[in-house]
Amino acid sequence: MVSLQRGGAFGQAALQANQIAHPDALLALCVDCADLTLDYGYPARIIVSSLPGVHHTKWVGAIDFEAG
Repeated sequence: MVSLQRGGAFGQAALQANQIAHPDALLALCVDCADLTLDYGYPARIIVSSLPGVHHTKWVGAIDFEAG
């Protein structure tokens, strides 16, 4: 995932296949039926239950997939 964030430690993240396939992993577009705010990662945020919240990529701008 590549974030719209410029610089910083969390501007991009690489997930393993088991993290992507986990039933609790998701691409969040809203919370409580409302669009995400900028503070929560608008336009999209990755949520992966096996990672601490600080590692959940905010402001997702692109998702690239590589064949493994």
